[in-house]
Amino acid sequence: MKQPNSHSNQGVIKRLVRLLNASLIAGVLLLLCSPTHADEQQQLINVQKQLKQQQQQLKQRKSNISKAQEQLRQYELALADSSQQLRKLNNQLSHSKMEQQQIESQINTLKQQLKQQQKALAAQINSAYRLGESDYMKMLLNQQNAANLERMLSYYQYLAKARSAALLEVNDKQIELSRVQEQLAESQKKLEVLVSLQQDKLQQSQAQQDQRKQQLAKLNTLQNTEQSRLEQLQINEQQLQQVISDKIEQQQQLALKQNLDKTPLTGLAKTKGKLPWPLSGRVLHSYNSQNQGQTRWQGIVIDSHPGTKVQAVAAGNVVFADWLRGYGLVVAIDHGEQYLSFYGYNQSINAEVGERVNAGKTIAYAGNTGGQTTNALFFQIRHKGQTQDPSKWLK
Repeated sequence: MKQPNSHSNQGVIKRLVRLLNASLIAGVLLLLCSPTHADEQQQLINVQKQLKQQQQQLKQRKSNISKAQEQLRQYELALADSSQQLRKLNNQLSHSKMEQQQIESQINTLKQQLKQQQKALAAQINSAYRLGESDYMKMLLNQQNAANLERMLSYYQYLAKARSAALLEVNDKQIELSRVQEQLAESQKKLEVLVSLQQDKLQQSQAQQDQRKQQLAKLNTLQNTEQSRLEQLQINEQQLQQVISDKIEQQQQLALKQNLDKTPLTGLAKTKGKLPWPLSGRVLHSYNSQNQGQTRWQGIVIDSHPGTKVQAVAAGNVVFADWLRGYGLVVAIDHGEQYLSFYGYNQSINAEVGERVNAGKTIAYAGNTGGQTTNALFFQIRHKGQTQDPSKWLK
C-alpha cells in the first residue's frame, strides 16, 4: 500500500487553514457591518419614543395656548366692562357739568330779579315813609271831602297791597335762591364723586391693559412659529363656523318668531354698492389678501381709533354679541335672506342678542380685542354661509 506524501499533506493543511481564517474574518466583518435584529428593535423603540414625546409636547403646547386664550378672553371682557362703565361715567360727568352750569345761570337770574324786587320794595317803603302815617290820620280827623277821602284811602290801600306783594315776592325769591344754591352744592358733590370714580376706573383700566399686554406677550411666545400661527388661524375659523352653524342659526330662527310683527328683513341684495361704512378709516387688509401662509383674509380690516363708534350697515336682528377666539368682541347681525354682517376686534359691545337695530345704530366701539396688536375693525359679509367681498357692497 502506497504511503501518503507528507509534503503534499502539509500543503493541503495550509490551504485549509487559510480558508478557515478567511471565513472567520468575513464572519467577523459581517457581524460588525450588519445590525442585529435586537439593534433594529431598539432603534424603532427610540423613534417611537421621540415621536410620542413630540406629540405630547404638541398637545401640551396646544393646551397652553387654549388656556392663554381663555385668560385673554377674561382680561378683555373685564376691560370691555371697564370701558363701558368709563364711557357712562364720562357721559354722567358731561351731564352733571351742564346741569351745574344751568343752576349757576339760574342763580344769577334769581339774584338779578331779587335785586330788582328789593329795589322796588325800597322805593315803595320810601314813598310810604314820605307820605307818613300822620297824614292819613289827619285826613280822617279833618273830615275832608268824601270823594277825596275815598280816593286817598284807595291809594293807601293800593300802596299797602303793593308793598305786601313785593315783600312776598322778595321772600319767595330768597327761598328759591336758597333752594337752587343747595342744588348747586349737591351737584358739586356729585361731580366730585364722579371725578373720583372716573380716576379710579382709569387706574383700574390701565392695570387691566397691563395684564392684557402681558398675557398677549405670553400668547405670542407660545405661537412663535409660522406653523403654530397658521394652526391658530384655522382653529379660529373653525370656531367661527361652529358659532354660525349653532348659536347664530338658532338666534335667526328665534328672531323670526319674535319679530313677526316687525318690518320683514329683505337682505342686502338691493343695497349692493350702497351700504354705508361701519366706520371711517383706512383699509389695512383687503378681502382675499394674504394673511398667514396660504390663508387669506375672509373680510376687511379697517384702521380706527380706540372707542370709535361702530355702526350697523343695514337694519337687522342682532344674533351674536360676545367674545370669540381670534376675533375678540364680535357683533353679528342677520339682515334676512341669509345675509349676515360681522363686526370684530371691538373694545366693547353696545347691542344685545335679539335686538332689532336700524342702519347707523351704534352697536359697538372699536378696539383691539381677540389678541390684536392694532386698533381696528374686522368687517365681514356672508351670504348663504359664504364670505363676500365687502368692498363690493360698501359705498
